[in-house]
Amino acid sequence: MPNSSKYFQYTLAELKKSSDRKLFNVVSFFAGGGGSSCGYKLAGGDMICVNEFQQVHADTYSANWPDTPVIVDDIRKIEPQQIQQAIGGVEIDILDGSPPCPPFSMSGTKRKGWGKEKTAYGAKMKNIEDLTFEQVRMVKTLQPKVIICENVKGLTMDYARDYLNMMIKEFEDCGYIMTHKVLNAWEHGVPQKRQRVFMVGVRNDVADKIGMNWMTISSIYPEPDNNGKPVIEDAIRDLQTDPKNVAQAKELCEAMTKSAKYKWLKRLEKNPDRVMSVGDDVVGPWYRKWIAHRKARGKVLPEEKHSFYQSRRVPWNQASHTLSEQGLMTSLAVHLHPAEDRVYTTYEAARLMTLPNDYIQTGSLNDKLARIGLMVAPICLKNLVESIYTKVLEPCKQLS
Repeated sequence: MPNSSKYFQYTLAELKKSSDRKLFNVVSFFAGGGGSSCGYKLAGGDMICVNEFQQVHADTYSANWPDTPVIVDDIRKIEPQQIQQAIGGVEIDILDGSPPCPPFSMSGTKRKGWGKEKTAYGAKMKNIEDLTFEQVRMVKTLQPKVIICENVKGLTMDYARDYLNMMIKEFEDCGYIMTHKVLNAWEHGVPQKRQRVFMVGVRNDVADKIGMNWMTISSIYPEPDNNGKPVIEDAIRDLQTDPKNVAQAKELCEAMTKSAKYKWLKRLEKNPDRVMSVGDDVVGPWYRKWIAHRKARGKVLPEEKHSFYQSRRVPWNQASHTLSEQGLMTSLAVHLHPAEDRVYTTYEAARLMTLPNDYIQTGSLNDKLARIGLMVAPICLKNLVESIYTKVLEPCKQLS
C-alpha cells in the first residue's frame, strides 16, 4: 500500500542535497544519533560541528554523516574555544541544543529527583536539570545569531516553570530576546503526538536589524498544519512486508513472550478501533467470550491486572503516542504495534520519528530503539527552522 501524501519520506542522499544548499550553518549540542541534524539539513542547514557525550550515539551520527566534526565529550568539559577552533572561527547562525530531559518529564519524579545522581541515557549523571545552563555558557562566548533549545513539555508545567524562567533569563542576559512555545509534532508532519517546548532566541543586534522585538518574536513559530496530520498507517504500513522489518518483528515478538506483562498483553485485541492499554477492563471480544464461557462452567477465572496502563496499542488510523527512550525498548514495552504483540521495530520507530528511510543504525537492538526515542522529530524541527530562516536569517543576510 503506498504511503499517504501526508507522510514525507526521504533518503540520506536527498538530505545531503538539501544540506548542500548551505543556507545557514549550525552547531549542535546533545546531538545524539542526529534527529535534530536531519531537521536542520532538510531546511538547508550546514552542520559545521556537533557534540555528543556517548560514543554509541556518536558512532551512529558519524555512520550517517562521516564528514561532520563530532566532539565526543561531556559538554561540561568542553570550552567554547574548542568549538571556535573546530569551525574555523566563522560566525554561527544557529546554536542548537536538546539537553537531557528526565528531570522535567511529566511522567517522572519531578522535583523529588532533582539534584540527585541517576542513570539516564546510559550513564550516571548528577544535576541533569542544570545542563541547559551549559548551553547558556556556550552561547555567552560563541554569540550565535539564533539559539534553539528543545526540552520536554513538563518544563512549562507549574512544578518546573521557575526553572524555565531562569533558563530564559540566563539566555536573555547573554544578549538575546527570547520566546518559547510547545509544539505538537503531529501538527507539523510527524505521525506522533509528541509535544516539546522550543525556546528560541535572537541576538539583540540581529533583532534590531530586522525590526523584531519582544512583542513580535513569538511570530517566529510555524503555523500548525491540521489538514496534513499523518497517522501510523501512513508511516509504516508498507514496512509490514519488508523482509528486514519482518525478521526483526519476529525477534521482537519472541522477546515479548518473556516479558512479565505478556500474559496480559496477549489478551489485547489486534487491529483495535481505539487506543487500548494493557490492564484495561475492556479487552478483545474473543477474550470476553472466553471469560463468559469459563464463568458459565464454573472454571477458575484468570488473574486480572489493573496496571501497565502506559503500555498501549494505538490503532492504525491514529498518531502514535510520544515515543520514548525506555518505552521503545523490549524491557518496558510501552509502544505496542497495532496488529502484533510487540514493540515497534527499529525501522518502524525510525519512520514514526520521521528519519530518513535509509538511516544507518549502529549498536544493539535496544541501543537503536532507545536512541530513536530520545530524538527531536526531524520534520517538526524542519518546519520550525524554515520559519526561523525565512523570518530572521534570510532578512538579516539581505540587510548585511
